[in-house]
Amino acid sequence: MKTKLILFIISQIFIVTIVFLSNKGLSLTPYINVSFFVGGIIVFIGLLIYVVSNGFFDIFTMSMRKVFTTKRNSEVVESMRSPSELLDFSYRPFLQLGGSILLFMAMALLIYYM
Repeated sequence: MKTKLILFIISQIFIVTIVFLSNKGLSLTPYINVSFFVGGIIVFIGLLIYVVSNGFFDIFTMSMRKVFTTKRNSEVVESMRSPSELLDFSYRPFLQLGGSILLFMAMALLIYYM
């Protein structure tokens, strides 16, 4: 819990720094825009890790390896690990951090329209 809070605070400092450097001041609209991009990229990375780690690309990868290898390299190709075995970390921290950034962006958007 503590590391998630620290990562969230670091990401907010990163967003505010980008807003301040790009606009020479703080404003709500650039904060909303930058936090949308940062949160969206983090959520996209989390979803990509989720899809790959669940084995969606394993069959495609194995079939492409079999099609594009020669007979002398076939045992090397058979010993290669699949993409789902390469990702041994969880996707949840990415989705939680990106979701919390997007939640703060949505709250800022509500404040903007009120």
